[in-house]
Amino acid sequence: MPRPSATILLLEENAAVQELIDQALRESGHRILTTNNALEALELLQRVHVDVIVIGELVDESGPTLVEELRTLQAGLRVVSIAADELDGVDDCVRLPSPIALDDLREAAAAQIDDARERT
Repeated sequence: MPRPSATILLLEENAAVQELIDQALRESGHRILTTNNALEALELLQRVHVDVIVIGELVDESGPTLVEELRTLQAGLRVVSIAADELDGVDDCVRLPSPIALDDLREAAAAQIDDARERT
């Protein structure tokens, strides 16, 4: 039985990496919202329910503070981090190494989606 689709917010500053991840997750049947900055991510979460956020490399951002702010907008927001060491210490965050294996990303996102749905 196929998994139901989810809404995933992708926060990635590198346009080429963003496009690659967007395509891989979209092919898995998910709705993907993309941004390259934290402020826009915060604005999106005020308007749209997101099941999972995928965070790539962040320049000039404080990862734990950002996730805390995002979770004030949507409690229990699930996070997949791609080589973002600054997210060490963030609860319920799956970390993937870079360079990323797209199959690993798909599996991590699916696991986070399943976990979020089990908690609701």
